[in-house]
Amino acid sequence: MTTGYGAIDGYQAEESDHPPSTQNDSLPSTIRDLLSRTWVRIAAAVSLALIIVTLSSRHSSAARGPWGPSPQPDSDGEQLEFFYDDQLVNHFNGDTSTWSNRYYKSKEFHEGPGHPIFLIIGGEGTLDPNPNDPHGMLYPFVSQHLAPHFGAAVIMVEHRFYGPYQPIMGREATVSELIELLTPQQAMADMIQLAKVFKDELNCAQYDRSSEKYCPVITVGGSYPGFLSAMFRLVYPDIVDISYASSAPLKLYDQSANQNVYYDIVTKAADKLSPGCADATRTALDEAKELINEMSSVKEAMKGLKMCFKTVPEYITDVETLSTDVMMAVGFSFANYDMGAYPPGEDLGLYKACQVFQDEDATSMEKVANFFQLLKEDPEEEEDYPDLAGDEDKNCFDLSIFLPDGDNPRIQTSDWSGSGGGNDGRSWDFQLCTTLVDQIGFSEESMFPTRLWTYADLTEYCQLRYGEAIIPQPLALVRNLGFDDLVKKGASYILFTNGMQDMWSGGSYLEDVSDTIVALNFENGAHHSDLNHVGPMDNDTEDIREGYVQITDILEKWLGDIKVEYKQEYK
Repeated sequence: MTTGYGAIDGYQAEESDHPPSTQNDSLPSTIRDLLSRTWVRIAAAVSLALIIVTLSSRHSSAARGPWGPSPQPDSDGEQLEFFYDDQLVNHFNGDTSTWSNRYYKSKEFHEGPGHPIFLIIGGEGTLDPNPNDPHGMLYPFVSQHLAPHFGAAVIMVEHRFYGPYQPIMGREATVSELIELLTPQQAMADMIQLAKVFKDELNCAQYDRSSEKYCPVITVGGSYPGFLSAMFRLVYPDIVDISYASSAPLKLYDQSANQNVYYDIVTKAADKLSPGCADATRTALDEAKELINEMSSVKEAMKGLKMCFKTVPEYITDVETLSTDVMMAVGFSFANYDMGAYPPGEDLGLYKACQVFQDEDATSMEKVANFFQLLKEDPEEEEDYPDLAGDEDKNCFDLSIFLPDGDNPRIQTSDWSGSGGGNDGRSWDFQLCTTLVDQIGFSEESMFPTRLWTYADLTEYCQLRYGEAIIPQPLALVRNLGFDDLVKKGASYILFTNGMQDMWSGGSYLEDVSDTIVALNFENGAHHSDLNHVGPMDNDTEDIREGYVQITDILEKWLGDIKVEYKQEYK
C-alpha cells in the first residue's frame, strides 16, 4: 500500500516533506475555510449513515442498492439527487472496486452541444440539496444566473468521505485506507469522471476542442473547493478549460502564508463592523483565561461559564486544559461568524458576538458564558451543530458538540480554524493531518490569547488521533501539484475572487498573476460572498454587484478566447 497520500503519476512523498523539528517553528505560516468554511449539516446524514451501516457490509457501489436512501425529490416531485454507481474507490492503483458517488445536475438552461458545463465542486461537508435553488445547487449565482447567460448545464459532485455515501461502506475506513483514499487527488479524479459522464449525456465532444459539439468545462468552488477548482486547471487542463476559484487558500496549502494572518483578519473585520470590539474581546478573554486557571476544579470553572459538566469531554481533567480549549472554541466560533459576515449590518452573528464582549455591565466570565449562549441560540449555529440546542430547559452549553468523530477527539483539532463535529469533522481533521496542512496561529495583534502553531504540536495531535503511521507532510501536496508557481506550471484561465473581510483572503491570490490568472477583490465581501447560498440579493453591496458583472464578463471573454485558440490549435 502506498504511503504517498494519494499521489498522482506515481509521486511518493519524501522524508523531507515533513521538515525536521528543528526547523518547524521557523517555517512560514498561514490560515484556514470552509469551509467553506460554514460547517455543514450532518443530522440527516448521520441517521442515513447508521441505516447503511446496519444493513450493509459491502465495499462497492452495490452497497447503496436496495439499502441506501433513495434519490430525494424536491417539493414539486423533481428528482434532485443522482448517484454514479461506477465511481472507482481508488483511481490510481488499478483496482476496479466501485462506489456510489452522489451528485446533482441541471440541464434546464443548456442549449445543447457546444455550450459550457459548470462543475460545482463539493468540499469538506455533506452536500445536501440547497433549498434556495430549484435543482439543489450550492451556488444559485452559477445555476440561476451564469447558466442561463451562457446556455450552460450544471453538475455538482459530493466530495468523497463527506456525507452518508462513502467509498468504504458498512464499516469505518481504516487509517491506512484513509491515507490512500481521502485525498484531494482522489476527489478530483471522482469529479473528472463524472464530468466525462455528464458530457456523454449531453452529447458533447469529449476531447476534440475544435468540434462545434465541444462543451467547455468551468470548475467552480469556494474555500477548499476553490483550491480544488484552481487545481483542476493544473492537473486536468485537457478536460477543465476555466477555473472560478473563490476564497481559495492556495498560499495556505503551499505553506507560504503567515500563520498569524487568519485571526488577524478576523480581528480587523470584527473591529470594522463594531468599533472597539477587538480591545473589548481581548481584555475579556485575557481576564477570563486567568480566572479559569485560578479556579479549584473543572466543575467550578464550567459552572462559572454556564457549561454542562456532565458532558465535559473526558480528556479535560484540569482547568488549564479547559481554559485553552475554551479560548480555541471562542476563536474558531468568532471566525465562523466572520465567514458569514455579509452583507454588513447589525443583524449579523459577528456583530452580535462583538456586542456580547462590549457589554460594560458584564464580567469577563459572564461575557464568555454569554458568547456561548449566543452560539446556542443562533439558528444557523444550531444547523451546523444539531445537538447544540439540547433540551428546551437546558441552560448550559455543551462543549462536546465541537468534537469530531473517532478515537481521542479534541476541541483543538488539526485545523485551528475549526474542524466541525461528527463524521465530516473527522474526515476534515484527517485531511489536515496528512497533506492538506494549514498553519493558523494567534498573534499578539489578534483579539484572542496568543498561541503559536507548530509542526511538532500538529504531529503530536495527529498521532494521538490516528497512530504513529500518520506524519503530516505539509510540502507533499505542493511538490506533487506545483501550485506554488502557477506561471511556471503553465497555468491559465483561473479567476480568483476574494472578500477582503474574509480571513481566507490572507492565503489567496489578491493580485493578477498573468493576463489569464486574475484576481477580483471585494472590500465588503466575506467568505466567498460572490458564491453564497442565496445568490444575488437586493441588499448586496455595490462591490459585489459590480463583481457579478465582472465575473460574467471575464468568463465570457475567456470562453471566446479559448474557442479561437482551440480552432487554431487543431488546424
